[in-house]
Amino acid sequence: MKKILVAILAGTALGCPQLAFAQDAEAPVEEGELEEIVVTAQKRSESISRVPISIAAVSGEKLAAMGTANMEQVASSVPNLRITQTGIANRISIRGISSGDNKGFEQSAAMFIDGVYYGRDQLIRMPIVDVQRIEVLRGPQPTLFGKNAIAGAISVVNREPGRDVEVQGIASYEFEHRETQLTGVVNVPFSDNAGMRVVGYYRKFGGYMFNTTLNRDDPNATTYFFRGTLKAESGPVAASLKMEYADFETLGQPRENFTARGTYATNPFFSSVETNLDWRSQNSGFDSRTKVFNTTLGVKIAAGEHSIDLTSGYVHYSAKERLDVDYIQHNILDATNQAETYDQLSQEVRLTSPDNGKFKYIIGGYYQSSRLSAEDYVIFGSFMNSLPMPFRVLADTRSERQFKQTSELWSAFAQGTLSITEQLRITAGVRFNSESKSGDRNLVIVKGPTNIFPIANVRAVWSALRVVDHSISGSFTENSTTPMANIQFDVTSELMLYGSYARGVKAGGFDIRSNALPTTPGFPGAFQFRPEKADNFEGGLKYKSRNVQLALSYYHTKYKDLQTNVFDGGIGFNVNNASAAKVQGIEAEARVGIGRSLQLSGSVAYLDFKYTDWKQGQCPYGFTPNVAPNFCDYTGASATFAPKWSGSAAIDFNQPVAENMKFTANVNVDFSSRYRAGNVLDTFTEQAPYAKLGARIAVGADDGQWEIALVGRNLTNQRIVLTAGQLPLSTTLTGNTGVAYTGIFDRTRNIAVQVQGKF
Repeated sequence: MKKILVAILAGTALGCPQLAFAQDAEAPVEEGELEEIVVTAQKRSESISRVPISIAAVSGEKLAAMGTANMEQVASSVPNLRITQTGIANRISIRGISSGDNKGFEQSAAMFIDGVYYGRDQLIRMPIVDVQRIEVLRGPQPTLFGKNAIAGAISVVNREPGRDVEVQGIASYEFEHRETQLTGVVNVPFSDNAGMRVVGYYRKFGGYMFNTTLNRDDPNATTYFFRGTLKAESGPVAASLKMEYADFETLGQPRENFTARGTYATNPFFSSVETNLDWRSQNSGFDSRTKVFNTTLGVKIAAGEHSIDLTSGYVHYSAKERLDVDYIQHNILDATNQAETYDQLSQEVRLTSPDNGKFKYIIGGYYQSSRLSAEDYVIFGSFMNSLPMPFRVLADTRSERQFKQTSELWSAFAQGTLSITEQLRITAGVRFNSESKSGDRNLVIVKGPTNIFPIANVRAVWSALRVVDHSISGSFTENSTTPMANIQFDVTSELMLYGSYARGVKAGGFDIRSNALPTTPGFPGAFQFRPEKADNFEGGLKYKSRNVQLALSYYHTKYKDLQTNVFDGGIGFNVNNASAAKVQGIEAEARVGIGRSLQLSGSVAYLDFKYTDWKQGQCPYGFTPNVAPNFCDYTGASATFAPKWSGSAAIDFNQPVAENMKFTANVNVDFSSRYRAGNVLDTFTEQAPYAKLGARIAVGADDGQWEIALVGRNLTNQRIVLTAGQLPLSTTLTGNTGVAYTGIFDRTRNIAVQVQGKF
């Protein structure tokens, strides 16, 4: 059955030109005419062709058709956007800029759902269901999206209640990995001015990496999601109230160990650790469960020709994780148990002028308070008893760390556009931020009942790993001003040129995971780190005719005080403002409508990322440190997840085949040049260039009442490493005479049958 489905989809792919990049395309309106893509990237409804920002927009229809329900899948088709689950965190990267794996970091790319800020890495995993569109804004967005949008912003806009009764269901089953997805939508109008929309989603995923230790396929995931939205209008006031609940549980990671070198490959002691790339793992589990609850109240008041928008948001989540961080079957680091709880309350108010004046503007204010509580336990297991002294002293001991943080942020912002002539416009904006944070971290070394050694001896061996008991607290207030300006010139009614400047800032904070105090003799740890800063210059053009749409941009960004994880020489990392970088590149997008049935679309990105100052890089195995005491100079190197070339291409075909029936087909390819998948400059953790093919074929009613489809992803069955690094403790246990590697790998070829209906 699987071979038949592969043949059908592959035949469809080979029969269609692979030219385009499909993001937001639907069936052409007229002969070859492209539909207008409307976005709210500047807090106004505008054609994407008139917005002076490098932006990609993905429609909800396209996401639903391809069975896309999470941000990782969205990112695969947007050049210069990468979303990756690492060993202990989730990471968004835009133009090579991202945050590391420390829970004290804010994300460098700010994510917003219905105007509410989702800044924590756990929230990246929220299901993306029944959305209107997703907008990806590349480059710093300081004025309207605020602090922490230093690499860019992602805006998710969900569907609101409509005026018609609607019942919709989508069901799909994927054969290879036993994936079931069920989506239900009910829209009920109460009157001409009020209505309700309810969405439910369920996913069960069987996994694609066989775990020989636990005798199961990883990752095994279960997701439940519910959203209810009420909307009402009365006179000049329109209000919507949304509530969401999500529960996603994952057992295991698609992690595999590979490439043993030196004595790790020759010493019989390590022979039981498999390092062949064969889609098999040996770890004892990476299990996590996250529960999210949020509510958003949006109110729009018409005040003459002006409008007042108020957006109130509350976000809560709790997450628990059990991570086998030695990544092998032996109970060395038996488990790292992590728990995290977060609460956020926010309020934004905006006054927006009408669009038809010579000068239009937006002014507003923003308030946010949050509370974060996190803990983790690193446990040395029974396998340590089989090792020589002093390693056996560590058996049945653990470090216990607790961290708490509170934050309060106030902002005021304004942005205005002056039309100097009918063709020439100048925009300027500024945002003032004042944020206060306080935090405290406590770490203690504890031994269990089976450990026979004195606690002083236990602490001494932990200290050799640069982990010591400590307690530290602190607070700070940081103020920032982030200006922006751009100029737009309409060469014709179809062609617009623009140039822009923006300064971005990402908040400072506290290092949650450092294992020592900043004052610890011999191996100082870390606690507080400074904000990150960026200056971005950008220029480009946008063109839109009846059947052709083009966008081209060049950017040049300088980052300083980059918040970086610095290896502590033991088993952990410290956060430091250790590096600076220069990032420049080109982004291009195009759509072409050909007749009534065919649409080509596409985008490609060239990225040139170089650290201009980073002298505290972790040295790869076999390299001699060239910066005291034991660092390597990464100046001139590129960042993690920063391929020079990336893009995607697709073709959409739509053709009537019978009375009231139509046939649709989509062929798409995502591609990337070589990139580094780990934080260490090690060629063994690089991903080779790849092209990943996908396709969708469907038959359905021409009015959309029903449809049956086949959806294929990674039909070329590419092996793609998402994140990689040295196998923990591999150099320690070999006395730095050997090493092995570990990585998380992307999903293999998968094909689903999808059925949907609505009335």
